[in-house]
Parts: sequence; structure tokens; C-alpha cells
Amino acid sequence: MPSTRAKRSVEAPLFVLFLLLGIVGLAAPSVAAVGPHFAPTGTDWQRVAACESSGRWHTNTGNGYHGGLQFDNRTWRAYGGQSYAPRADLASQSQQIAVAERVVQDRGLSAWPVCGRLGATNHSSRDTASGSGARQAPSVNAPARQHEQSYGPTAGGSSSESARRTSGTSAHHGPSPTARTYVVRSGDCLSAIAHSAHVHGGTQGLYELNKQQLDEGPDHIYPGQRLTLRT
Repeated sequence: MPSTRAKRSVEAPLFVLFLLLGIVGLAAPSVAAVGPHFAPTGTDWQRVAACESSGRWHTNTGNGYHGGLQFDNRTWRAYGGQSYAPRADLASQSQQIAVAERVVQDRGLSAWPVCGRLGATNHSSRDTASGSGARQAPSVNAPARQHEQSYGPTAGGSSSESARRTSGTSAHHGPSPTARTYVVRSGDCLSAIAHSAHVHGGTQGLYELNKQQLDEGPDHIYPGQRLTLRT
């Protein structure tokens, strides 16, 4: 018959083993819960703002997008921006970045399908999964004429809009830094063209050069339009 001491010597390691397994079992769901919410770190918001608004953190051109990162009011409110200011352009640079970080936590840098790539130093799995970095949104019928919105993130839109915004942006790199004119292609937006061509004054400068033909505003350009890049 085994002694009491021998029995206890066997029970002690088993107790420790069960205890460790219990701790690991509790920790695993916590790790799994954190994983999907991981967001890219090290985003250079200065570069994103330079692309979106020529680095003007308090800009409001009246086109529905505000601040350095070009938030629309719906997105600004959805991610807590109203705790800082009614609109993004009325908030400080650090406050706009704080709201942008919340957008990234939720949607990744795909919220800025063109300019987000310029500021990304680390890409999230969301962007990789989406391929082109298109925005995720409910499906709505797309208008017959292609509208290219060049400004920051929105809280909603259409999947057709996502395809329009990103179609062709990975296939070509826009105008060269020395080109004097450029023909708009599918997927282009004014801010990306201004950035690629090193246009003086950025997006606003490019818009001013072509204001006569861009009669619907800087957020509407169409394939086939020839833009003047410099005088």
C-alpha cells in the first residue's frame, strides 16, 4: 500500500499542472480578443496631412471636408471629435490626430485610400486584406458619371465608390515631378496628382491652376480631363 508521503508527492505536481492549465485557458480568450483590434503604429500624420490638405490643419474650403486630415462631419462625430470641437478644422492638430487614431483602430489606414499609404510605416492586416485599400461601406447604386473625392475619411459611402476611388491607383503612379500637364485617369484624385507632380501649393494650388474646368469643385475630377500642373 503506497505511503501518505508518496501520495502527496504525486498530488502536488498534478495540482500545479492543473493550475497552470487553468491560467493559460483564461488568458487565451483575452489574447484572442485583443488581436483583431490591433492597429498599425507609427503613422506619419504629417505626411498624410501634407497629401490631404497641403498640411493646413485648420483649413475649411467649404467642400464638406475639414482640417488637416480632411474629416467630414459624420466621421468626426462618429469617432468622438465633437468632444474637442464641432468640426475638425476648429480642433488642434493633436486632437485631429487623436480622432484619426480612433479611425485607424476601427478601420485601418484604408480610410485614407491614397494619402494613407504615404504616411504608413506599418500596415495593418485590414489594409492587406482589402488589397487596394478601399473603404468598407454599404452597397449603393453608383452614379453613371465618375466622381473622384480627393479628401479624407468618411463614415459611409458605397462599395462602388470604393472601387472608383482605388481603381487604377496601384496600376500607375500619376504624373512625373517635371510634367507640365497631366490627363486624369480612372482612380485619380486631385491630392494624389498634386503630390506626385510636386505642384506648388499642393492640392489647393493645383485646383487654382485648373479652377475654370473644375467647375464642380476640387473633389470632382473625371478621366480624360487635362490638368495644368505648372505655369
